Amino acid sequence: MISLGIAGIPIGCKNCNTEQGIEYTAKLGLNAFELEFVHGVRLTEDKAKRIKAISQDMNIILSSHAPYYINLLSRDKNVLERSKQHIIQALRITDIAGGYVTAIHTGYLLPLLGKDENYRIVKDIYRELDEYRKNIGIRCRLGPESRGKLVGFGSMDFLIRLYQDVDVLPIFDIAHLQATREYDFRSKDEYYRFFKDVEIIDRLHIHFSEIEYNDKGEIKHLNLTTKYIPDYRIFLDVAIELGVNINVILETPDLENSAMRMREYLLK
Repeated sequence: MISLGIAGIPIGCKNCNTEQGIEYTAKLGLNAFELEFVHGVRLTEDKAKRIKAISQDMNIILSSHAPYYINLLSRDKNVLERSKQHIIQALRITDIAGGYVTAIHTGYLLPLLGKDENYRIVKDIYRELDEYRKNIGIRCRLGPESRGKLVGFGSMDFLIRLYQDVDVLPIFDIAHLQATREYDFRSKDEYYRFFKDVEIIDRLHIHFSEIEYNDKGEIKHLNLTTKYIPDYRIFLDVAIELGVNINVILETPDLENSAMRMREYLLK
């Protein structure tokens, strides 16, 4: 089964709050929604409970995105501790809202340290966060996301290793993987390779958009049909052929418009 949704309140839902945005999303025939905490977690518990009731009533799969200014590889202890708190806050309120995973931009690699040491630092922090969230009864899982730039933590091999070492649920951003040139998603074979690489993951959560990028990685996300890089049609063709279960969140500037384009293609 392929679930489709968007990251944030639909642009067509003028002056809507999150609850209304979820209702609007459901009326479009979409069935997933990602709460955006990119500038901080400002959702109250009462509102989170209302969101849970609405999303369950409308069969909407909920997830979230933690604040962008997280850096688990920072040498500044204050930045590191604040980053951990942002993650826990996002996990906690997402859990109350009924969400199952929180996407996290882990941070930036320390160039003076080797690959293995960068990985060890991040692994230990995610293990600490995972133990903490389980101890306080949070079911929502940590979702380290594919890096968009080469300087970031989140290469495919790191995410797979992290999944094997810690109870996290990696989130794979197809556009990011294109921008860092780990795959070239203009080719059908590359989608086969991707799905083969992630077949050990117990639940696939995918971010999708087209992307503008350079030799350092992403520049900006683009709407579907702008360049067909990556190509959503090939993505859906291969996913349907392989029968994979995926939750796909569109992170395009036009949100539901691209999501509806993908849904239309999926229903053909």
